[in-house]
Amino acid sequence: MGCGGHRLLVRDASAAHGGVSRPAAHSARLGRRGVLSFRNTTAYARWWEARTLWGAMVNASRTLAREAVTLLPDRGMGVTVAHRQIAYVHALRMHLRRQAPWDELAARLPAEEVERLRGVLNVPNAIHARTAALIADTRPDPIIQAAFARTLSDISNAQGGMERIKNTPLPQQYATYPAIFTHGFCILLPLGLVETLGLLTPLGSTVAGFLFLALLQIGNDMQNPFENLEDDVPLTTLTRGIEIDLRDSLGETHGLKPVQPSDGILW
Repeated sequence: MGCGGHRLLVRDASAAHGGVSRPAAHSARLGRRGVLSFRNTTAYARWWEARTLWGAMVNASRTLAREAVTLLPDRGMGVTVAHRQIAYVHALRMHLRRQAPWDELAARLPAEEVERLRGVLNVPNAIHARTAALIADTRPDPIIQAAFARTLSDISNAQGGMERIKNTPLPQQYATYPAIFTHGFCILLPLGLVETLGLLTPLGSTVAGFLFLALLQIGNDMQNPFENLEDDVPLTTLTRGIEIDLRDSLGETHGLKPVQPSDGILW
């Protein structure tokens, strides 16, 4: 009876321990998985919105050049508008990356305009406004002017969306708490695996911890898509593509080639 009672107590204690620790560990795993999943989903949504906005910019740039060349009474002004749109997208790329645009603009805009732009905070917006003024100065038919207004608004809306992403980072809690939870989970992970893995616990916990830390870093890399880093939206590639498309539509010989990956990365 005494031995049986002892075994019963041990069995009950083990059951009680398992009944508390396993659900607790399971809850911790679910909580960590939910935090990382939610954060990475939010970070990817920002990246994908940035790419979608640049897709809209590509389409609107082609539309503006086509409308300028075919609808304006002066083809020369249409060519000027197309060239200005090329300057605009390069200036927008530099604006989002917080880089100086002057070398890009020197060969694409009149020198006096470039000098005037040096005193402007939002260079691409100033270029865009001047382009709209040049179109209005041609006094197009009201129906044609309305078509231009829609295209110009599409460009402005796309730029505004990009600036919203650039100027509104994820709240600090999205960066701090997932990092704390993930590192804490990785520290405690060996305690949860030692009973199952035994001597292989260091290896198993290292591999699992690496996976969790990799997921954490993925969110860090994607949450700011305009930082000119490896995981960003490839603005240089997109703006080069816009320039090639617009110059091709004008029938120009330019010799430009699409940007090629460097070490597997498109910039």
